[in-house]
Amino acid sequence: MQVSQVAYDRFVLELPPADATWRPLADPEVLAETAAWLWDFGPKPLIAVIGYDGAAPKWLASWSPRAVRLAPGGASTGAAVVLASRKDLERFLSEGAPHERTMLLWPRNKEAKTFEALCAIASGWLKTVDAHADIQRGGEVFEVHQVQG
Repeated sequence: MQVSQVAYDRFVLELPPADATWRPLADPEVLAETAAWLWDFGPKPLIAVIGYDGAAPKWLASWSPRAVRLAPGGASTGAAVVLASRKDLERFLSEGAPHERTMLLWPRNKEAKTFEALCAIASGWLKTVDAHADIQRGGEVFEVHQVQG
């Protein structure tokens, strides 16, 4: 795992590349290190927003998802869940891998304000978070952007 600060307000967390038989988020050690870094990055709890087309992914049902207007990765539908603990984050990253259409949000105040904003105007949620992360390259890269308050 490598973390780089690529700008004043932007960090990139890169996991080792996957191969034919190994995926980084399926490796318990890589998963734990990734979750620890993301969890310690900002305020808690985190909110994960998952984008999808058609029916919701089956793994998402156990998380009590809430429909939101934000749909990451060009998806037609978005759902958000609260990750209340680091263990929740680990389980979420593992169950939903590779997370090609997932964003993580670090709410600035109470998560209820962020949920309200996610259901309102398209970019209003940006005013309610301290940071957000886009997950890229099949779950191997997390690009975290801090939001200026």
